[in-house]
Amino acid sequence: MNCPDAPLRVADLFCGAGGLSQGFKEAGFEIALGLDRDKDSCETFAHNHPGAVVIRKSITDVPPQDFLQLAGGRIDVIVGGPSCQGFSTAGRLGRLGRDAEPDAERWVRPDDIRNDLWRHMLKVVEAVKPKAFLLENVPGLVYWKQGSLGETVLQAFKDLGYAVDLKILLAADFGVPQRRRRLFVVGVLGDAKFNWPVETHMGGWRRDTLHLWEARRVQSGKLPHISCWEAIRDLPPLGGEAGSSESTYGRRTSTSPIATWLRRRSRVLRDHEVAPLSDDHRQLLELVPRGGTWRDIPPHLLPDRFRGMRRTDSTNLYGRLDPSLPAYTINTQFDNPSTGCYTHPFEDRALTVREGARLQTFPDTYEFVGKLTSRYRQIGNAVPPLLAATLADALADQLLDGARPPWRVTIKPMQPAYKPPTDQTRARMRRQRRVDTGPEVAVRKALHARGLRFRKGYAALADRRSVDIAFPNQQVAVFIDGCFWHGCPQHERATKSNTVWWADKIAANKRRDAKTVRDLEAQGWAVLRFWEHEQPEHVADVVAQTIARHREPAA
Repeated sequence: MNCPDAPLRVADLFCGAGGLSQGFKEAGFEIALGLDRDKDSCETFAHNHPGAVVIRKSITDVPPQDFLQLAGGRIDVIVGGPSCQGFSTAGRLGRLGRDAEPDAERWVRPDDIRNDLWRHMLKVVEAVKPKAFLLENVPGLVYWKQGSLGETVLQAFKDLGYAVDLKILLAADFGVPQRRRRLFVVGVLGDAKFNWPVETHMGGWRRDTLHLWEARRVQSGKLPHISCWEAIRDLPPLGGEAGSSESTYGRRTSTSPIATWLRRRSRVLRDHEVAPLSDDHRQLLELVPRGGTWRDIPPHLLPDRFRGMRRTDSTNLYGRLDPSLPAYTINTQFDNPSTGCYTHPFEDRALTVREGARLQTFPDTYEFVGKLTSRYRQIGNAVPPLLAATLADALADQLLDGARPPWRVTIKPMQPAYKPPTDQTRARMRRQRRVDTGPEVAVRKALHARGLRFRKGYAALADRRSVDIAFPNQQVAVFIDGCFWHGCPQHERATKSNTVWWADKIAANKRRDAKTVRDLEAQGWAVLRFWEHEQPEHVADVVAQTIARHREPAA
């Protein structure tokens, strides 16, 4: 048993910016060594872990037997996240969701050299024989080849004398304001397997199942997930500016528990800057409501690459963060809103470098080195330090037989829940009401251009069912229907989950629509229904022709 006064020493392979190391440092470990081949990552690591030896090389270029000497003669724990893009299921390489299918290897490049980097970590563990190791990767590693690769990894480390176990963890379940899923393989020298930390928080992923998760959460007594807005709400708005590499926190003094924890010991706000967007991208973002995605943008305004996409495909592109929920995974491209859900909840821009670091739970004192794109990449590649610290604490407790004060930081959610902070925000919410969708606005503009005057949201029926665009004198009712919610035959597809629930919901919408048409026609109205993907000019032409044919009612 180690003396509690002698901290366990860690070597971080594939260290990147140092997310794993920062977590282990928070939990009381000494960071002895970091290795990475990326220049900026090594400089970031060295700046934030000044006592560590930093080696800027590929792991393939350092003999395994040299690591012990390079680290000063003692390494108690080896950690590392071998480059995971070879197993990644993001983008064009994969489509794994929370419940991945066993045949996921068809989305993996089998000849990718990065698929074997874990073996080099294995060789270092074999040469150093630390008390424990921790390997982090994407869940795709487990599913490749019907799970055989995961078994291969486990067996290889077991053969070195380690009790090995693996688990896929959701970062949000441990207080991280991000729905990031990662695989962790932990081995302890000897026969005792790692005692995994218990989740402290609980919540859902999808809007249609949030109530089910909330019922489970209340029953289990766990805390709600920490929302993304709680993590960044105290950072000053940019108001269309690019921000700066160093500034002040401004006048927003009200902070949440997570923001207070991340701001500790920080007097200067660093990296609160964002990549500039083109006018075209900004105009598209203006059409996306909180929690919305590309599906909220009128189809005729979308870039060509969206033509033919199903509404259930790539659901997070051009996504705007829902301030009441954790963020989705912060990856290396979170500076580009067109690639995922990286749009600020209330401003028409991407997340800043510091906002991404907050969502990853890097403290504000953590400084990143390099150009803007490099800092984005470093943050997106990192393991959330808060999650790493939780694992490190459980590991230290086991290795030291409890002979140390435990590290316990449980971030509580805000009480009460978030509130939109400004009048500008409330105005934005009013603009994003479903009655003023992008397609409706475009059609209204086209009608105005033809000199036609109308009323919007007109209550033509006694039960207050309203008409999107109404011409009361001519008794012409116009509806602009969303393809997904109203079951457009051209775009109707079965959803990938909760299929029966969604089918019932859309069927009920269709029945309501049919009843509305019957009731209006019974009162003498001409009813026109259009889909949101139809060109506004065409819609306006049909409406104008109908009005011309439909004589005004007698006085």
